[in-house]
Amino acid sequence: MVKKGLNPINVFHLQLPEEKVYERSAPLAHSDFGCDRTILVRRLNHLTKHQPLTAFFFQKYFNSLTVIDGLKSRWFVETLALEAIQKCMKARLEFSRDYFFKKDTHGFERPCKMENMNYDRVFQKQALSQYGYICPVTWR
Repeated sequence: MVKKGLNPINVFHLQLPEEKVYERSAPLAHSDFGCDRTILVRRLNHLTKHQPLTAFFFQKYFNSLTVIDGLKSRWFVETLALEAIQKCMKARLEFSRDYFFKKDTHGFERPCKMENMNYDRVFQKQALSQYGYICPVTWR
């Protein structure tokens, strides 16, 4: 995804034991939806193989991973996901406000906060000046 330029702002890792996945998919096997168990087994095997590296990648480079306990209620899962999205969106809005409207109410330069923005940390390192500050020209 990242190689193609698709950088998700928030990545969610729903932790759920395989037994629960099979248990929750059992009613779907007999419905009109028709859950095919062979496809489910292949997907779970693929997930087991690739998920730890994917989660590590998005946490290390973007700090965008939110781990959610899938055994909790659907309202807990929804609330946690919405809180993560809202935190990121609020941080991005504050950054853009501070960046474009540089003066505060007293006429002083306003610093830009960079936390909870879930951006590529490689770009941040490339934008550092010789004094350790982020260069706004390079950041753009």
